[in-house]
Formats: sequence, C-alpha cells, structure tokens
Amino acid sequence: LHNEIERCIQQSGIDWTFLRPGMLASNAVGWWASLIRSGDVVRWPYLSAPTAPIDNRDIASVALHALVKTGHAGKDYVLTGPQSLTQLEQLLTIGQVVGREVRVEEISPEETMQEWAATWPPSVVSMLLKSWHAAIGQPAYVTQRVEEITGTPARTFFEWARDHAEAFRI
Repeated sequence: LHNEIERCIQQSGIDWTFLRPGMLASNAVGWWASLIRSGDVVRWPYLSAPTAPIDNRDIASVALHALVKTGHAGKDYVLTGPQSLTQLEQLLTIGQVVGREVRVEEISPEETMQEWAATWPPSVVSMLLKSWHAAIGQPAYVTQRVEEITGTPARTFFEWARDHAEAFRI
C-alpha cells in the first residue's frame, strides 16, 4: 500500500519528502498503559526484542524542517529514537518513571495471536511477531537523522516516559 502511494507522489511532479519513523514511543500507551495503571501483569511477546522508540514530537520537528527549510525535496529519512532498548527495558523504564514495579510475563507467539485476535488484524500481529523475532540478539537500528536535520538530539525513551508518566499512573 505504501509503495503504491509513494510511487504516485513521486510521479506527481510536486516536491516530496518521506519520513519513515520506526517504532513509536507512544505505542507504549496503547499497548501497556491500562495494564500498568491497573497493576496487572503485562503479558508480552519477545521481551528481549530491541527497538529504538521515537518520540512523536521528534517526528513532528523533522516534518517541520522538511516543510520550511530547503534541501529536503526528494529525500526519505529513516527516523528512530537515539537508543536501542529491549521491550523489557522499555517497560522497566516506565516503572522507574512512575515509581513502582511493573510486573511482566513473557508469552509465546501463539498465545499472542490468540490474545490479540479480538483487537488486532492477524496480519498486523504476524508482522510484529516476525519483526520482533528477527530482532532478537542484535541491537535495534538507530539513526541520528533527528539531530542531523533539526540540530537537536532525539528524545530518549526515558524522557518520553517521564513526559507521559500520567498515562501510566493509577
């Protein structure tokens, strides 16, 4: 779907810039906030899978620069947060920020498919599971594009979690 849309944009004759953010830090709210608030166990697959979560504000900052500054036409930018963190490290960071232990249990891909079937399209769950499985044992891909484009380093996951702590508090 994205390839077809991008091809149409590229052939349109207008200037374009593609932003390709990796894992969004804000996914943590949708995935984990209600469980953390309620004190329930966060049941999650592939806890050792690393990602480099990016703050939405950093994506917006890059978008602003691409829109108002010259030199970005015809470029595509892979955007990530500044550090590779496992999903477990992200959960523990949230716990640190809210000042309490986050209980975590790793579940199998099969359990994930069953538990998420009611709320997620199977193709999305499958894509996430394959991606996380493939990432085990290696650091997440990290770019410095946010800082290169904006002149300001990308926010860390800790900074994002601190700024959004209320979403995870009781």
